[in-house]
Amino acid sequence: MKVAVFCSSSDTIAEDYRQMARSLGSLLAQKGHELIYGGTPCGLMGDVAEAAAQQGGCITGVIPENWKDSAWVNPHNTQNVFVQNLAHRKQLMSQMADVFVVLPGGIGTLDEAFSLMAMHQIGETTKKVYFVNTNGFFNGIEQQLNHCLAENCMTMNSVSAYQFVTHLNQIPL
Repeated sequence: MKVAVFCSSSDTIAEDYRQMARSLGSLLAQKGHELIYGGTPCGLMGDVAEAAAQQGGCITGVIPENWKDSAWVNPHNTQNVFVQNLAHRKQLMSQMADVFVVLPGGIGTLDEAFSLMAMHQIGETTKKVYFVNTNGFFNGIEQQLNHCLAENCMTMNSVSAYQFVTHLNQIPL
């Protein structure tokens, strides 16, 4: 299985989140799944890739072309796919992966997750997005999505695009 992981590139993120990223990377490699991610050695992205590499996992970095010759390319990657821009990165990752896991992150992480959820809503994909809600990081987003549903701004079909989990064993890997 190919698993795309969306997460923060911040090196100053809380240790609980970093540990979850390492646990996910190890689990993916141990189960023989391929990690597909943003390709950098920074923050949670670096943690998930390093843990997968330590277990001998297959790691694909999908990286904007302008980072090609920079420190933004993780040496743990088994392969790198260079793309024109972030929009192309999202498109390619959505095609490559079978399932999507979201760890704590900022605007880029949320953009990637919500783009997939919108694609699911209009029938462009049936792939699901799993938010790993470590320490309640995604509680506000879960509440907002429930509010959108309650206010009839989205349907139950939209809800089938995502799931909030607190443990990695709740994701069908």
